[in-house]
Amino acid sequence: MKSTHSSFRFLACSTALSVFLYGCGGGSSDKDTSPNPDQGNRVPTVTINGDNSAQEASVVTLNAAASDSDGSISKYAWSITSGENVTLNNSDQASVDLTLPDVNGDTQITISVTVTDNDGATARDEHTLTIVDNADNQAPTVVINGVAEVDEQSEFNLTATASDNDGEIVSYFWQLISGEGVTLSDTDKAQVKVTTSDIDEDQQVTIAVMVTDDGGAVAMTQHQLLVKASAQTQVFTLKGRVNNGVNSAVNLTVGDKTVTATTNGSGEFSLLVELEESYDSHLVKLSAPSNSVFFPEFNFVSQLLTLGELKQRAGNDNILTEDEYSGVSVGAISTALYYMLDDRENITTTEQLENNYDRIYSGELAINANVLHMLLNGNQGETYPLPTGVTTLGQLFENDLLIREYRERMLDSYPSVTDDNQKLIAETTTYPAINETQQLVFSPGFNLYTIGRHYTLNPDGTGSTVLENGNSGELTWSIDAAGILILEYKVPITLRMGVHHINEKTDAYEEQLLTSAFYTVFQRGNTIEGVLDESIRLVDKNGTVVESNYDNVVYGGFTEKQNAAKLSEADFPGTWFIDDVFTPEGLYFTEPAIANLMADGSASIEVPSVDFYTNNAKWQVTNGNLEIISGSGDNETRFTYYVAHKDEIGYAFVANVTNGGQQFARNGIMVKQQTATGFNENDIVGHFKEVSGQRIHYTGNLIIYDDLIARGDIDWEDKVARVDENGVLQLETYLDRDTLELCRTNDDGRCFLSKQTSYRLFANNTNQYVVMHTESGFGSNGERAYGISKITRIVKQDGINITRFDYGMLNSLRVREHLPNGQKNDYFFSELYISDEESEPRYALSVSYANDEHEVTPFYLDNGIAYFTLAGKSMQMSLEQFERDTLTVCLHEAGATCTDADKKQLDMRWNVAEMPPAQ
Repeated sequence: MKSTHSSFRFLACSTALSVFLYGCGGGSSDKDTSPNPDQGNRVPTVTINGDNSAQEASVVTLNAAASDSDGSISKYAWSITSGENVTLNNSDQASVDLTLPDVNGDTQITISVTVTDNDGATARDEHTLTIVDNADNQAPTVVINGVAEVDEQSEFNLTATASDNDGEIVSYFWQLISGEGVTLSDTDKAQVKVTTSDIDEDQQVTIAVMVTDDGGAVAMTQHQLLVKASAQTQVFTLKGRVNNGVNSAVNLTVGDKTVTATTNGSGEFSLLVELEESYDSHLVKLSAPSNSVFFPEFNFVSQLLTLGELKQRAGNDNILTEDEYSGVSVGAISTALYYMLDDRENITTTEQLENNYDRIYSGELAINANVLHMLLNGNQGETYPLPTGVTTLGQLFENDLLIREYRERMLDSYPSVTDDNQKLIAETTTYPAINETQQLVFSPGFNLYTIGRHYTLNPDGTGSTVLENGNSGELTWSIDAAGILILEYKVPITLRMGVHHINEKTDAYEEQLLTSAFYTVFQRGNTIEGVLDESIRLVDKNGTVVESNYDNVVYGGFTEKQNAAKLSEADFPGTWFIDDVFTPEGLYFTEPAIANLMADGSASIEVPSVDFYTNNAKWQVTNGNLEIISGSGDNETRFTYYVAHKDEIGYAFVANVTNGGQQFARNGIMVKQQTATGFNENDIVGHFKEVSGQRIHYTGNLIIYDDLIARGDIDWEDKVARVDENGVLQLETYLDRDTLELCRTNDDGRCFLSKQTSYRLFANNTNQYVVMHTESGFGSNGERAYGISKITRIVKQDGINITRFDYGMLNSLRVREHLPNGQKNDYFFSELYISDEESEPRYALSVSYANDEHEVTPFYLDNGIAYFTLAGKSMQMSLEQFERDTLTVCLHEAGATCTDADKKQLDMRWNVAEMPPAQ
């Protein structure tokens, strides 16, 4: 009806235009307003102001005086209604510059402007301008003299040199045509003053001058100027300390710059950092020599954040201390952390540093720090002997598995040395003050038997916790003088139930959690890693306390949920890998799932290794957190994911799970699929390093040849590699080796799968593939017998080029030595429990001799060489050459030179490396 009424009114007024023009709401002939699109909106008004005449070849400025009584002007549009060769500049602004042409005789042009208000109504005005022909007056000439490049925050002059052959120059007009960061003064003089401001990056600007002679003729020219941004200086102070570094130099290295300070008698230092802004993106490294009398050459090292991030953490006082960032202090913890980084010398970005942190397990870090502490301080004045072939602590710390094995040997030799975590307290991060209610999530470092939990901590020292098994309870908290976070439960809550051996009696008991002391170790992103030392008691099925107090040590980290980045609904549609969500019945470990989140809010969930699938699911975003809901009513399971951090791989989450009214905490990792194509055959041929697990670090080998035959580790069984129709890499192992060739090309039922390993690609970054690794085992009838999935990375190496051993290669290497008399010796490198008293596996070489004797000896790697003892002799074995089916090694006494007689060529087929008899 509104549209019809407007049209009718316009038609009536048109038929009686000459009589009722003003009565119908019309205007003057050079004004126009559009029909009002909304009866509640008033149309704007506009009037063009400016000269009615101007000289040819000059620049004229016109202004549009526009207003809107019930809103604002949102758009200007200038145009030439009549006339030619007129150039408009800034035609979408309130003021427009017209560059007029040369004309033969005075010429009129018409310019119009249309303005639009914020509700879409428009108004229009026109302006007539006469271009005056200066046929009898010669135009002047002008050039600009001055510099073409200047620095920011400087002042200088530009000069207009102008002349007029038949008169004189009467006016100058300077203006900035393009660019930013430049101010002009004395713009009506022959010499203009130019001031450049503080800018973040180089600016190219254009400055113009127009001169007018006494006959009204004008001339204009432009000048290009590059304004250079100066390198700004970052000035702030680092205050920290160096353990075992008293009265010695401490060096801060940023790119090619090094800043030095000296520690005092307590090892403390104050280091003034004054470096140009261009260094902001560089990572910072602190290093200082040790004062150890046993290893004085050893340097403590700490890999910090970028210079810009350190400056930001320093805050308004420009002083960065240990309570603001733990990396400022350098000691056993930070040094052990530095040596656990891959390719540490070439880490240049924060992203590379964070990727290294992903594989560092707090427990291993604490072990390494203890080793360093023991080595530097000795045992009652006696230094520890280093392994054969190792001459410096730097060499020892090149391999974390070597450190682990060496630590076990030190404890065997010096039983008085204990794993006292108190030694590390002075070097660990103090837990930050809790000044507002915080939602904390504890993620255990290894999630097989440990339990994740959520904490709510209030500033008044009260709080609550929710455990993964559904228990919850109230608590009080405090931070002691050493910076340790102490949690005390008002009523003991059940940690877990199970069978325990108490007083030689096996029975069912319940573990009740009493207190937790969190020793912080280091900080990565939004997570503080450390040790959760729990005080627990055992209660039997009758409720009787069996053991009042014992300790349970858990490594992991606290994450603040409320500091997490929030995502929007647009971030979530797609395919996600969700780690540690489902627990198969009767098993301790949890299984990941694949969730497909549709744009319409529906979802499907698949757990590949337990054959679970449902499309009865939906998803939603609540308060920036993702909720996935499966089932309904009493059978509804609701997963709430809080974003913990974002990086180039995906997003890390921690989940609350509600099932049938019961809420419990569960830790999870989510990775969004960032590739839609999956693998292709060009991707999979080559040599891969596999780094598996988010909480535990293990490196293995995977080799896929051009004919798509694959090997895991070095000598493991052959597998057939293929990429299926979904872009999933499948490695298939068959039971029947006699028909293996047929199985490679024809699965006609004559052979069954023994094992299938699948790699589903979720993210691809410069040959580092983030995948879901699913391993399925099959019985003799071809039915799947078991399955397990995990998140892992496979890193593609250039070609198939293996030149030295690593633990992944040796862990399953079996060597069979054939003797001239037809007998054989078998060597098996593996991870074994060497004695019943050992709680940790150690890398060991197990030897079965032809005379039925058996020997087990530890081995360790240094720089790709395996060291061990055989028959009382120290031996070493190196990898000389690797080919598809052969491995050439050199086995000889440690410290000796490898000769041709020491070299053995091993046939690697069928799971064992055959060493032929010596000729």
